Amino acid sequence: MSTLRRASLGEGFGYTPGEQPPDRDGWLKLNTNEAPLAPSSAVAPAIAAASALLHLYPDPYGEPLRSALARHHGVGTESVFVANGADQVIDCLFRAYCEPGDRAVWPVPTYSLFPVLARLFGVETLEIPLDADLGLPAAVGTADGRLRFVVNPNAPTGVWTTPDALEELLDPAPGVVAIDEAYCDFAPASCLPLLERHPRWLVLRTFSKGYALAGLRVGYAVGHPELIADLLAVKDSYPVDRCALAGAAAALADQEHHRRLVAGVRAERARLTARLVAAGWTLTPSEANFVFARPAGGEAPAVLARLREQRILVRHFTGEHADRLRITVGTPEQNDRLLAALGV
Repeated sequence: MSTLRRASLGEGFGYTPGEQPPDRDGWLKLNTNEAPLAPSSAVAPAIAAASALLHLYPDPYGEPLRSALARHHGVGTESVFVANGADQVIDCLFRAYCEPGDRAVWPVPTYSLFPVLARLFGVETLEIPLDADLGLPAAVGTADGRLRFVVNPNAPTGVWTTPDALEELLDPAPGVVAIDEAYCDFAPASCLPLLERHPRWLVLRTFSKGYALAGLRVGYAVGHPELIADLLAVKDSYPVDRCALAGAAAALADQEHHRRLVAGVRAERARLTARLVAAGWTLTPSEANFVFARPAGGEAPAVLARLREQRILVRHFTGEHADRLRITVGTPEQNDRLLAALGV
């Protein structure tokens, strides 16, 4: 840390990602919620074709992906904002709606990028603890704030709130409401159909999980055209490169591969859950592509270390839920390796 860094950020400032070991080095990565399969076979040729035009800037609004997403979701193009990952959508939400000193609201635990960006933009935060069953408390919808986030299904818990219940909870919420559906492909339903009734809501989505494109960094938001115009006003000049736009468009067009990936994760999530529960683990019901689990002995750090010795990575969070591990759902073979390492 240099002496020139803003004092308000502090020495420990920054987002801490899950450990990223070298590619193809024998590690089993079940710590960052990546897809267990490769993307659609249509993605690589689309990226190769786009690479022939890398001397030209990409479309500043994310075309032709933006129009393809609008058709896919049955909305107008002006209702879609395309960005360099859903993280950049979140960044733009702070840029567009929060002056220094304004308040942003979210439940905890949840996505740990929110407080990092809040400090970066000088925004006050109100973090509301989840209920004892890890559900959303009523205060998430009533607390005062210019901007609020709800991740649904939530991370790291995997808990999903039905759209009807979420609508009832968030109906009184002031300001802009951002519903982060990064994991919604693996859940029963989306909040996208609710947007017609809620012009101050935005739904955030990503290609990282259900389309296996974590390496391309493509995300987007859907909402009222006025909100989308706000995000466009504060975006980077060319937020998504040509190869990423082409790859994401190809992945979106291959819905058969997308459905196969999602179905495989759901089936393995059920199998992994059943095996761990039978071995005495305590799991929160998950509708995401991971499980949030307390080991039978309650020694999550010890299990974490034992798995790492066998080159298997899972995620451990400190704080109130430090007795649990978040485990990404892998392929059947990957999950078998995990279960064998756990001896269950």
